[in-house]
Parts: sequence; C-alpha cells; structure tokens
Amino acid sequence: MTNSFHVQVLDFSNLLEIEGAWTNSDFSALLEHMEFGDQSGLAEDELRDMCLMSLQDLDPDDAAYLVLKHVIGDALREGQLRNMANEMLEEKLWEDYVDPAYHERLFNVGSLLYAAMPRVFLKPDAVRVRLEVTHLNPASGELLSAAPNESFLVRLLADGMDDQSVLHRMYGDQLSGKSFPDADKIVWIVRAEAASSDVWSVDVISSGYWLDALQGTKSYDSNAYADVPRA
Repeated sequence: MTNSFHVQVLDFSNLLEIEGAWTNSDFSALLEHMEFGDQSGLAEDELRDMCLMSLQDLDPDDAAYLVLKHVIGDALREGQLRNMANEMLEEKLWEDYVDPAYHERLFNVGSLLYAAMPRVFLKPDAVRVRLEVTHLNPASGELLSAAPNESFLVRLLADGMDDQSVLHRMYGDQLSGKSFPDADKIVWIVRAEAASSDVWSVDVISSGYWLDALQGTKSYDSNAYADVPRA
C-alpha cells in the first residue's frame, strides 16, 4: 500500500539562534580559551554577556577561529579552521561549506559571532517549520513517531517544494531512490508529538538553504517513505 499523508504548514519562521545550542559550559570554556581569568565571581546569567564582550575585544578572524576551534576543532585541521575563520566574514558557511554534516554546528558558530559583532559577521538565518501531518492509511502511520526517520522526513518536506528547489536539484536521485544517506545532514533538529491517533505535530529546524522553498506553502499531499532497510 502506498503511503499517504496530508501536510499543513502551520508556521514558517527564521531563527537567529537555536535555543539551547550554547550552554554556560560552552561560555565558560570560551572564556578560559580567551584567558579571562577567575570566573568564580560571575553569575551563570552573566557568562554569555561576558563571553560576547570578550569576543568583541578580539580581531574578527581570531574570534571566529576561537569559536570554530571550540565547536569543530576535533574534526578539522588547523589550516582548515583558519581558512574557515576568514571565510565566515563573507560567507554563510552553514549553507556553503562543502560537507553539510557541519552545517548545523557552523550555524551555531555564526550565531554567536553575530551576537558579538553584528556589524561584522553575516546575519544567521536558520528556519523552523511547524507541520501538522495526517496519515491517511495505517501503513503511513507507522512512519510517524517521536523520532521520525530522517530519510522519510526529508522526502515529506520535499513533497511540498517546487521541483526547482535546491533540495530537488541537489538530491533528486536520493529523494526518488531507495537510499538517502545525506538526509540526516539536511535535518538538524526534529521535535514530533502525537496530536491525535492519526495526526502528528512536527517541528523541523534546518538551514533556510534547504527549507526556504516551503515558505508560502499552506498545505500539500505526500507519499513520502523511508529508506529501504539494508539486507
């Protein structure tokens, strides 16, 4: 039986920062890297402000390098981090970096740098889309859960987009195929909960690069499916 869903787009909004992406532990670690000194006199609600002020005292490329090193320093080489620090002054690396597996973390870097130096760094522009998804037959309902499969979810989103959208142009073969290995790189954060026996509320956060094509869409039908399990 073919999967069948009706999707309503309840909300489409832009985000400057993902809630919870930065913690007091992160701010404390960054302050330590900047040799702030004794933090014992700082209240928890002061850590972020002090971190931003300390970043402002650095040259922009040094500030970018420090935040990048904290976030992805374990995955990239020193030279790569330095290059990216310079590129962040002019490029949205959360959209442009060649490997989308890093996009969410690069967005978080860009958010903090923009908060510290809004006249220097590019304005971050992630997107939150809130969907109401109704499954129209029992088989379809099995795909909806508190942790929906990313390959199913990206196909569900793509069904509401024009064929000329970035997602269709870059991943057309994976969208229509049996395997979508890059799906988890496209969807950053998902929150889903049942609204009734056949309706789920689904919140998705990702880059506007992927999701902007849904802006203005009110509702659509979908036959989205998950990847075929490997034998």
